[in-house]
Amino acid sequence: MQLSVTGHHVEVTPPLRGYVEKKLERIVRHFDHVIDVSVVLSVQKLDRKIEASVHLSGKDIHVQCHEEDMYAAIDG
Repeated sequence: MQLSVTGHHVEVTPPLRGYVEKKLERIVRHFDHVIDVSVVLSVQKLDRKIEASVHLSGKDIHVQCHEEDMYAAIDG
């Protein structure tokens, strides 16, 4: 599985990237053929947003979550 973590108006620090990787380990348990995952972390004023696109063989899944805390958005 290839993982791409990028930030928009936020620096992706190693602890933040590690937290995203830890949370995405669950995907492998639920889906067999994960091709790649693209995660975008962004900050707009007081809103933290995470968007993730998961490419599976035959399917694409896109999710997003808005929270006041970046780690809470990742958990969502």
